[in-house]
Amino acid sequence: FDKLLLPEKYIISKCHSLVASVTEDLEKYQLGAAGSKIYEFMWDQYADWYIEISKTRLYEGAGGDSIEEAKAARRVLVYVLDTTLRLLHPYMPYVTEQLWHHLPRAKPHSDQSAHALMLSDWPQMDDNSPLVSSDEAV
Repeated sequence: FDKLLLPEKYIISKCHSLVASVTEDLEKYQLGAAGSKIYEFMWDQYADWYIEISKTRLYEGAGGDSIEEAKAARRVLVYVLDTTLRLLHPYMPYVTEQLWHHLPRAKPHSDQSAHALMLSDWPQMDDNSPLVSSDEAV
């Protein structure tokens, strides 16, 4: 996390804040508020801002400085999309399941149960070790 550029730190921090907020809302059965937060994050932060910012690093001829920056941007794009698909799954199970199967990821091990989104872990499982974020990036 510390080696990432500011836009990557920002979107990951916002994503982790979203996970905490949505988890809290779902535990309180505030389904509408949780859904609105996911929607706003997906459109305002991820699609409208981060995808556009990351395009410059994805293509060397368009301002991308290095292969490492492009790989980091790709990893963050996939990570944030994976996390938001997990958050959206209770609302749109069939759509998110189909999209999730098209994401690049490592081959599952034989002892791994997450061959489907509906069997995968929620993004934040343990309150004792919260997801990493950066106040300076936000």
